Amino acid sequence: MNHFIVEEWKEFVPDFELKKRYLVSNLGRIKSCDKDLGNCLLLKGSLTDGYNFLNFSRSIDGKKKYIHYSYHFLVASLFIEKKKEDHTHVIHLDYDRQNNHVNNLKWVTYEEMLEHGQRSPYVKEAKRKLIEFNKKRDGQKLTVNDVIRLKKKLLDPNRKTRHKILAKQFGITEMQVYRIKSGENWGHIQVDIKGAEN
Repeated sequence: MNHFIVEEWKEFVPDFELKKRYLVSNLGRIKSCDKDLGNCLLLKGSLTDGYNFLNFSRSIDGKKKYIHYSYHFLVASLFIEKKKEDHTHVIHLDYDRQNNHVNNLKWVTYEEMLEHGQRSPYVKEAKRKLIEFNKKRDGQKLTVNDVIRLKKKLLDPNRKTRHKILAKQFGITEMQVYRIKSGENWGHIQVDIKGAEN
């Protein structure tokens, strides 16, 4: 059985005067209308980082000021009751920033928003790609064997060779030597100190 939600419109009234009136729907759409609510136009809004925004500019003391409202925040503000005072952020339950349907939005705390973001398939994929990129990038100047040799030298307690000399020997910068030593670069390569070279 299909469940259809009837589109309901509510007026968004900002704290400044506008030439038009703006209506927000529970399905995540926004339209601008004449003052008598006639002659309405469905708005696409601007897209920033995957989110739809309704933008206004106004002149304050001779200076132009820009004001931005995200679609999902407007929908939540007009159609979803906050359960707690510290619910100050709105999340997309399905992680689709274009899906501003009222059933896909939820008021949450700042901490809950961060937690939700960490579970995002997009964040997980970005982390995976970053790890892959770092592995490939690091491998451009050094081979795995080079890194193992360098790490053994760095971990050798009897080492007398300075970082600057090691960098020159391996054809990399001194900063790269420090990053390899700290595990920031090539952290996935583990080395046993027992076989350290001099």
